Amino acid sequence: MFKVVIYVLISILFVFPVMAKPISEDTEALAQTIWKAQTIDGLNNGLWVIPEVALNDYFSNSLTNDKVKNPRLKLLDNNRMYITFDSSMGRVALNCEIKQFVHNQTDSYVEVYIREKKLADKPVLSWMLKFVSLGAIADLYGNPLKDVKEVDAKFSGNTLKVNFRTLVEKTLLNNEIGRKIDISSITTREGMLELHTNLKAADILGLFMGQSL
Repeated sequence: MFKVVIYVLISILFVFPVMAKPISEDTEALAQTIWKAQTIDGLNNGLWVIPEVALNDYFSNSLTNDKVKNPRLKLLDNNRMYITFDSSMGRVALNCEIKQFVHNQTDSYVEVYIREKKLADKPVLSWMLKFVSLGAIADLYGNPLKDVKEVDAKFSGNTLKVNFRTLVEKTLLNNEIGRKIDISSITTREGMLELHTNLKAADILGLFMGQSL
């Protein structure tokens, strides 16, 4: 049961910043890594922690997007993320901030603000990128989420909003457990992503006993 809960939670996460393959239920190592990161106090308060290493391992093994390759994620304090990946422009580095993350019975979306854009070994072009919005870059080089039918990804200036409700309705997020999990927000600290949910330790015990959340 713990493994099922973990798969539901990370399925919600893996729709940004790029689309990856669905999570396979035989990925035991991933589930174990995430489970070991949990604490009793956290679970009692509905706080689930996803280690940075688990995110990077999953993306490196499952990424299928041709326009975004070799992604690496570094989690910082105060909802900040540092993302790097290979693209047609070269190695791109994005300094990002998670502005909002919502998943409940009616809405499933994330908003990420791109605070800074850089290109490795291209200081002049990096300087020019300061004056070009993420939306304009997507228009020039293509939106990597454009052909993913399960999500609606839109750029507004330097803000990316990904609505993944369609994905929710088609995956294990729509099973009995997934339909009961709400994520009110996401916070970050060095190396860790924290999900603030309605799923507490007592609820998990209830699931074991066949009770509802």
